[in-house]
Amino acid sequence: MFENVGTYLQMLADEKDISIDLLEEVISSTMILALKKKYGNDINFHINFDERHNPTIYRAVIVVENAEDEKKEISLEEAKKLDADINLGDEVLLLVDQVEEFGRIESTVARTTFFQKISELEKNIIYNEFKRREHQLVNGYFQRENRGNIYVNLGKTEGVLLKKDQSPREHYSVGDRIRAYIYRVENDRSGHPTIYLTRSKGDFIKKLFELEIPEIADGTIEIKNIVRQPGLKIKMSVVSNKPEVDPVGACIGQKGIRIQSIIKEIEGEKIDVVKWSKDIREYIAEAIAPAKPIRIIITEPENKEAMIIIPDEQLTLALGKNGYNVKLASQLTGYTFDLKTETDIKENPELLKDLVPLSQIFADTSEETGETEEITQENGELASNLYSLSGIDKEIIETLINNNINSIEELYRMSAEEIIEKTNLDKDTVDNIINTLKEVVTIVESDEEGYETTEEVVEEIEVYECPNCGSTITEDMTKCPKCGVELAFE
Repeated sequence: MFENVGTYLQMLADEKDISIDLLEEVISSTMILALKKKYGNDINFHINFDERHNPTIYRAVIVVENAEDEKKEISLEEAKKLDADINLGDEVLLLVDQVEEFGRIESTVARTTFFQKISELEKNIIYNEFKRREHQLVNGYFQRENRGNIYVNLGKTEGVLLKKDQSPREHYSVGDRIRAYIYRVENDRSGHPTIYLTRSKGDFIKKLFELEIPEIADGTIEIKNIVRQPGLKIKMSVVSNKPEVDPVGACIGQKGIRIQSIIKEIEGEKIDVVKWSKDIREYIAEAIAPAKPIRIIITEPENKEAMIIIPDEQLTLALGKNGYNVKLASQLTGYTFDLKTETDIKENPELLKDLVPLSQIFADTSEETGETEEITQENGELASNLYSLSGIDKEIIETLINNNINSIEELYRMSAEEIIEKTNLDKDTVDNIINTLKEVVTIVESDEEGYETTEEVVEEIEVYECPNCGSTITEDMTKCPKCGVELAFE
């Protein structure tokens, strides 16, 4: 009855890609289950397979003096006929007559159980295979569409590309090749594995870059973040782990040749590759591209809020189509943006809420004389840090800052009366401040012909800019005098 089982098992193993050993285990357990229904659960059976994978079935019985239960026992006299050296209590394996022992009921049970187990085995194999391939790219073919969801033929099974995981730019016909990203594999209520695919998530784009850009694949360039408005625009920030490698240039390639294959894969969708920076303001400036901001002010560090001041003519660039450029830049950096134009700030200086003096944002230029005036240090850089003024107590400088006098430029242009009125400092203290300014600062004036006049200069003190609010700081500070953020110089 089972002489052709081996041939069938080999065909099934090739078709289902299931190992022949697993199929032998299934056949063995199925036959034993069917035989126990006839002989009882307390009867032991042994099944052996030959080199052609055909099974031979044996029933185990115990040698007794006089057999009372022929299903489990054999008399010593009958056992001696099989083996002269056999003794009482030994176990004897009797060949099961495959044709007679398997009746219609047993055959039905065996067949039903076998196909159930093969189905479960196939499901487990598919689940385990695609679970291992989770978070990877996979290639398939358009098979069918149902209610906007696309079902992709993956060979052994099909994956589903939900409507939300598709790009509005893409349309398919039966047989079209589809490359997608496996983002989840799970069993449904019936135990059948469901493979969820996407072409809209940032992880899909990341895998495409890893496939096309060797420096990303080998870890030289790291993708920090990817955000996307499917069908419209992608923003991606990258950083190089080797100083000599330009991360943006490596991703784009000469004349954009490297990135073109990725753009082609996503049907021409625009990709902005920007350089990631530890300095959040530099990062925001890169993210808001192609607009070029005048100033970026971190207004609420804890809530991750920032004000971006841009030239009037670049407002459209900053916003982008339907506002998606600024939206994606916000998602990329994790900051909420308050976008202001140059005119907004000049007409409504109160928008700055005393965060940064206007003199630090816009140049103070005289249209009537064509001359500009700056206060500089010995090295020619703008000396806006009050702490660089030697001869003035730190407590007095803090009083000036607390009363919104944040730079040498502001202080120099104020009269003694204005300083007293704004700070309530006594006249002697204010006179000392003015005398100190006269001694240590220099005024650089440039006329239309480019001539300069100079006076004595401030002693050179290295100054920095607060990474939070932009105020000037020095190495001796442990916190910013303006916004109070903790500082550490390395």
